[in-house]
Order: sequence, then C-alpha cells, then structure tokens
Amino acid sequence: MKKIEISDAVYAALQRLASGFHRTPDEVLAHLLNLPTSSPEAAEPLAAFVLGPDFRGKFTDADKYLALLGWIAVRHTDDFGEFIRTQSGRRRFLSLSRDEIIAACRHNQARPIAGTPYWAIMNIDTATKRRFLSRLLEFIGYRDDIIEFACGAIGMKRASRHRRYAALVA
Repeated sequence: MKKIEISDAVYAALQRLASGFHRTPDEVLAHLLNLPTSSPEAAEPLAAFVLGPDFRGKFTDADKYLALLGWIAVRHTDDFGEFIRTQSGRRRFLSLSRDEIIAACRHNQARPIAGTPYWAIMNIDTATKRRFLSRLLEFIGYRDDIIEFACGAIGMKRASRHRRYAALVA
C-alpha cells in the first residue's frame, strides 16, 4: 500500500466523510475517483448507487428519477408496494399500470420503471420529484442525511453531487 501526505484539514474532512457513511477513507476516495473498491457493497448502498457508474451515466433528471425509483423498488419490494397502495388524493405519482395513472389524469406522461411492474408520472418538476422521492424514502425508513443526498442527486451536476456528498457528513 502506498502512502501520501495530506493536510490535517483534508484528513479530518475525509475521516468525517468516511465515518458518516460507515466506510473506509479508501472506499470514499475510490468512489469519488470512480475506481473499483475491494468492497463494492457499501454500508450505505443507496449512496453507493448514486455515486456509482450506472447512476452517474444518467443525464436527464427524468432518467435519474426513474433509476432511483427502480433501485428502491427492487431492494424494498414490500415497502414500495405498500407506499403505492397508501397514496391518497386524486393524482397518483406511481401505479401498477399506465392505465391507472392515466385514469387519474389524461395528460400524465407515464413511463415504466425499469425492472419493475410499476409506472411513474414524469410530467412533474424537479422539486416535486425530490419531494415525492423524499416521502418514499422516509416511508421506507431511510435516515434524513441519506434522503437529502439521494434527492439532491436529481437536478444536480456531477461535480456538485460529489461536493454535496463531502458536505453531507462534514
């Protein structure tokens, strides 16, 4: 293993970042530099997904939103289904079919969530996508800092996402 010298301030920031997500400094640096790590599954898998190459390859807010919904639906199947069943009000943001969404409003731009049987409304602004995603993650039981990080990844440039990740645990 090679050693490098860094300032005390950089070391302290790196240590806070690593401990905030229950990761080693090496894993944090590897993710920030888009390098493979010896431990691909992070202690905080949602953060690892957002920092990973699959998510980072998404360019539009719509694709990022659908990717997050798909990741959540696959890993939290029961909670995701329960959340859909408990949606109240006339406008439904998620459903089991395109027809259910269109029944609520004919002008919805519904898209399927890849890898799932679900559909999502897409003609909502970025702020609404973030609020809805936040409610979903809160329903499932994610911590506030992880919710903020995941929701902030929608509508944010790549470099800003890394700075936000670093500031999250600072």
